[in-house]
Amino acid sequence: MMHQQTLALADDDELHAELMSAWLQHQGYRVLCFASGDELLSWASTPSAHADGLVLDVDMPGRDGYQSCREVREIPEFARVPAVFVSATHQTEIPEEVACHGVQFIRKDERMFVQLADWLSRNIYRER
Repeated sequence: MMHQQTLALADDDELHAELMSAWLQHQGYRVLCFASGDELLSWASTPSAHADGLVLDVDMPGRDGYQSCREVREIPEFARVPAVFVSATHQTEIPEEVACHGVQFIRKDERMFVQLADWLSRNIYRER
């Protein structure tokens, strides 16, 4: 039986989260959606939490994507989980303390899904 890879998606923009979730599900992933970094961290702190990758918006109320990534990765089960930041922000420099283990920054623009597909193929190992 094949294991369906699970992605945790944190984005406070409901429309964008729905679009991303639908696209990721169409690619064959199970998607868990969180409206904030706080929700993501609360879920990740539970014993049964598991994700094969993190898809994070940068600008969110409360914990931003960078802080969320840092704190989730402090949880041993998530220490090496690949993460991608997908954001409308113009920042392209990822803070050094979160820039490890397959982290990439993708802008919310016309190339977003092409770049996201590339990141997924390089960082999320799918059984075929």
